[in-house]
Amino acid sequence: MRSLRALRHDPPGYAKQGARRRTFQSALEQCEQFLAAAGEAGYATRPVQLFYALSQAGRAIMAASPRIGNQAWSVRGHGLTANTNADVAADISVAAAKDGLFPAVASALDVEALVADEPVVLRDLWPLLPEAAFAPLTAEALFPVLLFFPEKWLEADTFSAAQVSWIARRVRDLYGDDGARVKAHLDHYPALRSSLLRESGPPDRGLGWSSVGPGLTLEIEWRSGPPGPGRLDRKTLDDLGVARYRSDDDFVITPAIGSMSTGLHPFLALWAVLLALSSLARYEPARWSKMIDIDRSSEANAIEHLLEESTDSVPSAALHILTAFK
Repeated sequence: MRSLRALRHDPPGYAKQGARRRTFQSALEQCEQFLAAAGEAGYATRPVQLFYALSQAGRAIMAASPRIGNQAWSVRGHGLTANTNADVAADISVAAAKDGLFPAVASALDVEALVADEPVVLRDLWPLLPEAAFAPLTAEALFPVLLFFPEKWLEADTFSAAQVSWIARRVRDLYGDDGARVKAHLDHYPALRSSLLRESGPPDRGLGWSSVGPGLTLEIEWRSGPPGPGRLDRKTLDDLGVARYRSDDDFVITPAIGSMSTGLHPFLALWAVLLALSSLARYEPARWSKMIDIDRSSEANAIEHLLEESTDSVPSAALHILTAFK
């Protein structure tokens, strides 16, 4: 929080002077106060403070982003709505609009937002959050956020192989070592579509599944022909659309949602989830109270976990985004 607060004296990007500077400073002050309130609040109201903390961080991002011109950085409206008419949190849906803060922040980050007027339910958005990996909302999702580890990334900016972790364990149960079917599954992640499953070890080793954290790991590579010297292709994180989330070395990939052409950035996924939860807390208090009742609700533990984790991830994700602006 201190590092985020320090940006107000010397704002990054285009927030160094004028109205953009004033908005940047005021929005971060409100973000900080909402986060402080969230840290003290119970689960009944915490999603409201967390959502508005994230939203105000989004306004600071708009003010600072070099990708947003002086005629477009000030936006009104959330740009996202929630349909809270559901008995369980997993069935709550959100829908993006063409205008408003949500799609504008996506433009400020140079990433794709949810497609306007395509509702998405939380059971599909929740697995995209790294914060939720160890406390899923529903039974194991087939397309969760994946960790991405480029080979020798500390030594070079390009790579031709990587490890992908947190693949749902059910994928191995469904497809075993059938490389074609496993690859078809991984192709739901746009960043992996041009990759190949890496062939290593003896043939009887199969695909070389290994267990890491809440899921499984596989090795992949990029090549323009069959295995052999000189046939590997070099890639960069930007080439593939790999997201950096809370730090420069926090690499994650997500599946495309609806008719998106790229994966949804985790910052935007968290935005959508918190908007939905805050809408429940504000407009459906009785239904929300039931959902967070740890004695009666199978979802309560996952909701509590996410609200606790988000108290830290909102400022860390915002700080990483803002410090990347030159």
